[in-house]
Amino acid sequence: MSVARTVRTVRNALLAVLAALALMLSGAVTATNASATTTGLDGSWACSVPAGYVYDQVSMNRNCSGGGTWNSPQFHLRTPVDGLTACMSAPGFVYDNITWGLSCSQQSGVTSNMYHLRTPYDGLTACMGTPAFTYDYVTYTSGCSLNQGVQATTFHLRTPRNGLWACDVPRGWTYSTTTSNLDCASIRGVPTTKFLLVG
Repeated sequence: MSVARTVRTVRNALLAVLAALALMLSGAVTATNASATTTGLDGSWACSVPAGYVYDQVSMNRNCSGGGTWNSPQFHLRTPVDGLTACMSAPGFVYDNITWGLSCSQQSGVTSNMYHLRTPYDGLTACMGTPAFTYDYVTYTSGCSLNQGVQATTFHLRTPRNGLWACDVPRGWTYSTTTSNLDCASIRGVPTTKFLLVG
């Protein structure tokens, strides 16, 4: 076998090995990227809560204490969705009920509040307002209270539209007339202004 033929054979074998290696590596990278984008952090435990997530349980342990001998909170991460009960609210959501329990507590034996997350819609009665909506009356219930057993205001959310009597004037809207009644009273028995929306 000539030297030139031997060099060509070795070069072709080396190129075949490099091509197989490149193909294998590209497959590994593709598999890694695909799994990273499909699994996310929903359902995992973490030492902090990143943007875009809430948490629905707290575990007090030493995993997040940096090697210390004290317990630190570790959070069970969840992607916020309509109907999830979580330890905090999330941008783009409101909540329509607050419950109490130990799942979100960071102190042994002390109950903490949990929020029933809702995607806002026209006609939802919620514990808070949201900029994309207005509200046309309030009610009072202990279901929205941050203090157990104390009644708090709830808001009947409405999509802004011309001719709607609303308790506030959303951004980008104005009003043509006002009235005063108890529909929007955050303090019971104290009349407040209601606005006829024009937009």
